[in-house]
Amino acid sequence: MTDKYADNMTRHASDAQRLDEQVDLMIENIGYILHPSIISALPKAPVIADVATGTGRFLLHARDLYPDGSFDGSDISRAAFPPPGDLPENVTLTVLDVKKPVPETLHEKYDVVNVRMLVAAMLPEDWAPAVVNLSRMLKPGGFLQWTECDVVSIKQLRGRGDSSVENIRFLQETFNTAIQEQISYGWSTLPTHMQEAGLHPIVRDIVSSDRIADTRERVTTNSIRVALAWARLMAARGTPGAMTAEEVDQLETNVQKDIESGAYLRYDIHIICGRKPSKQMTHSKL
Repeated sequence: MTDKYADNMTRHASDAQRLDEQVDLMIENIGYILHPSIISALPKAPVIADVATGTGRFLLHARDLYPDGSFDGSDISRAAFPPPGDLPENVTLTVLDVKKPVPETLHEKYDVVNVRMLVAAMLPEDWAPAVVNLSRMLKPGGFLQWTECDVVSIKQLRGRGDSSVENIRFLQETFNTAIQEQISYGWSTLPTHMQEAGLHPIVRDIVSSDRIADTRERVTTNSIRVALAWARLMAARGTPGAMTAEEVDQLETNVQKDIESGAYLRYDIHIICGRKPSKQMTHSKL
C-alpha cells in the first residue's frame, strides 16, 4: 500500500489523543454524528463502516446511537488502532486502502459508509476512484457520508483587540503552501464525484469550525498540532528550505502565545452525503 499521508505526517500511537479530540470537536460543531436524513432512514441495528478511522472514535459515537448495530473501521495503517480488547464486541478495525478496489466481501455490506479528513492522504486523481470504491460497499439504499475541511480558505483571526496572529499565520500558511496540491480538492469536488458514481440525491451541509464559539481555542490548538507535527517531520528529514528543530520549538512557543492572546483559526467543514439508489427508490428524497 502507498501511504501518501506518511509523506507529510508521522503515524504514531501517541497521536491518538489529538485524533480523538479532532473527531469530538468536529461532531460538536457539526451538530450530529450522522446527517439527520440518514438517521431517519436507517434500521434499528445498522451496519456502519468508518473509513480512515484512526482510533475508531467515530464508531464509538455511532454505537451510542445504535447499540445493537455492527461497526467496522478501516485505515491504511494500524498505528492508531487501540488494542482489540479495548473495543466493544460489535466494533472491529482492519486495514483497507480506499484507493484500491475493495474486496468483494465488502460489496453491498453497509447501510452507511462514513469517511472523514482524507485530504492529507489524497492526490487530485485519487478522489473519484475512492468514491467509486466506497460506493460499492453500500447496500442498495445505503448512504455515503464524507466530511472534509476547506483549509485553503482558513482564516487566522483575532479574538480580542490586542490579539496577535502573526505566528499562527506564518505556520499555517507555510504548511498550506507545502501541501497545496492536496488541500485544494475533496471538499470542493466530492459532490461531482458522488454524482458520477451514481449516488443520488446528493446533499451538502457546511458549518463553521467554530459554530460553537466555546470550542475555538481547542479547535485551534488541535489544528496547530497538525502543522507543527509536519514542521518537525520536515526538520528531521532535512527537507530543503525547512525550519530547524530549534526554530520549530521557538515557533511553537510563539504560536502558543498567539493562542493565549485570543487568536484562533476558522475554516468551513463540508459534509457531503449521497445515497445509493435501490429498485424501490425512484423519486425518494435523501
